[in-house]
Amino acid sequence: MATQKKRTPEQEEDALNAAQGVFTANPLFIAPQVKHMMQAQEKVLDEFEKFSSAWFQRREEATRSMIEAGRRICADNDPAQAMKEITQWQAKSMERLAEDAKCCAEMWTQCTGTVVSNEIGAAEDTMEYTKQSTKPSKATPV
Repeated sequence: MATQKKRTPEQEEDALNAAQGVFTANPLFIAPQVKHMMQAQEKVLDEFEKFSSAWFQRREEATRSMIEAGRRICADNDPAQAMKEITQWQAKSMERLAEDAKCCAEMWTQCTGTVVSNEIGAAEDTMEYTKQSTKPSKATPV
């Protein structure tokens, strides 16, 4: 039975560093990753922009409706009407918070899907580039 020579941690680290250098310096492995990462980043930023824009619109609506409710409360000077105004404003605020949660979940779902699909695309492109680069050359030696 053949025995394997045990490698030292330094030897293992040197081998990993050498392999890392080969893979990171090779545009064959970098190009698909960078292309897909940039595409994913743009889509994720678009999703964040869409979410934050809608979130700020809901906050603006909440502030505007609060000011309007306050004006009506002051104009009516009726405690029962004031309680009704406050209750209505709170109910609408809860609806806005529920919409925030729904939109946030949708945004994260979209972002996750984008990142995963781009990772898969990068892996497929890398495999295709690897197949293309490892095909034997049909050139005739001179």
